[in-house]
Amino acid sequence: MTMPILSGQKPVTKSESQRPKKPVQPEVPAIPPELLLQRDNHVRYERNGPIYGTDGKVGTLKRVVVDESAGEVTELIVQVDGSDTLTIIPPDLVDRSAGSALFLTVNRVQFTERAASGPQYVKGHFSRADVKSILKRANRPATPRRAVLDGGKDFIQTPTASPLDRLQRRSDSAAAD
Repeated sequence: MTMPILSGQKPVTKSESQRPKKPVQPEVPAIPPELLLQRDNHVRYERNGPIYGTDGKVGTLKRVVVDESAGEVTELIVQVDGSDTLTIIPPDLVDRSAGSALFLTVNRVQFTERAASGPQYVKGHFSRADVKSILKRANRPATPRRAVLDGGKDFIQTPTASPLDRLQRRSDSAAAD
């Protein structure tokens, strides 16, 4: 004799309870909508700021490498999401910033491939830069988009080249060839 079922669910049979469950894929953190609409007039590299590819979060900015003699940002040290790995990426991958967030020109797969095949951060290879002395210098860097415009303990700020400046540089390089 079977017992009557009072809930709206059907009874679980033995074969259903023994079926292996599908592994749950971790959900990819999406880009917050408010950041998609925000666009700064400069690129701000902020320590522990999130870094987004074109399709979601890829990591966290841990350090910014600055060439003191040139006054330019040369590399970014990023902690890859989901691991303790610190990898080095060029600042040319940065499209824009919004608050403390950076947006890259590559998607998550491209970033992961680049991080896996690129150089890894080694603490002893870098020393602390003197941001105050960089800001006092009047020399103009070769790449204005990388120039250190402002800085502090937890951030470095560079000017943003306008789309017209980018087009002008491309036409100048094509004319030189």
